[in-house]
Amino acid sequence: MKKLYPLKFKTNWKPKAWGGEYWDLCGFEGEPSEVTEGFLAENDLADILETYMGDLVGDEIFDWHNLYFPLLTKRLIVDDRLSVQVHPDDTVAAERFDDFGKTEFWYVLEARPEARIYMGFKEDTDAGTLYKACKEGYAQELLNAYAPQPGDCFFIPTGTVHAAGGGLKIAEIQEASDLTFRLYDWGREFNPATRRAIHLDEALDCINYRKYDEAACCCHLEGLQGGKNTADNGVRVLVDDPHFVITSLRLFSPARIRMEDFKSCLVLICVEGSATVVQDENRYTLAAGETMLIPASLDTLQVVPSQGGAHLLQVHLPQPPKDDVYDGPEPEA
Repeated sequence: MKKLYPLKFKTNWKPKAWGGEYWDLCGFEGEPSEVTEGFLAENDLADILETYMGDLVGDEIFDWHNLYFPLLTKRLIVDDRLSVQVHPDDTVAAERFDDFGKTEFWYVLEARPEARIYMGFKEDTDAGTLYKACKEGYAQELLNAYAPQPGDCFFIPTGTVHAAGGGLKIAEIQEASDLTFRLYDWGREFNPATRRAIHLDEALDCINYRKYDEAACCCHLEGLQGGKNTADNGVRVLVDDPHFVITSLRLFSPARIRMEDFKSCLVLICVEGSATVVQDENRYTLAAGETMLIPASLDTLQVVPSQGGAHLLQVHLPQPPKDDVYDGPEPEA
């Protein structure tokens, strides 16, 4: 069997009422991402995972997740308003829907001056107050409203009510689930031409009604031209969660990545600039807006930024718990 190499994939555009999404890396049955380069070109992620198993994702991760690829990465194009929504955790999703929950992370790529992100409650609230606000059309008034800037980061744990609108481009990293409960759709639900399903009753017992912990969940990253010591590489862990670990790599000089340090595949998302990934004397380009999957079985890589630098989001999967009980849906045979 031929050795794996850094993989790039075709994107899949999905139009939405509020704009649309580019699905950049997906293993869902029926719509897995397809490789664009190398001897695996035109093979999809699901087939590659079935063939290479732990060599692709990491041995212990494959033993835990089997043929389920646990990450989904997207770029959201939010022209209109994204519904006020929430995602359940893994336990609720498995018990009620035979699915995974949906922990998310947003990185703001672009934002118009009028853009807003609504994230978590301003103050502790309760189900009755939220229900009334959704039914009467003012749910957003209970939420924190942010005027986002490029480089803003939002970690969205399950149970966090959120929305967005006004002209945004967002890089999203999430659990591989499409399970969303809409609470309020900005009035679209009252128009037969624009109506989408509302899941308010299903959502009420999945929500974290406590005041949003902004200090733990929000941060801002300077672009390649911002901040001090711009000639120095910057490494910052943004999220360390049981579902994924996200690290910001702000590179102005070559950096080495030792895959044995992770025991996991890596996903590299270029949010600014461009870079070249060098592996076994082979070179793979990664431009802004592109995503690359680095198989777990590879050795040390070198990431060489372009002359102006490169800003990457690096994602890896933490090792599964040793003594815990798997609480997701049953893996495929």
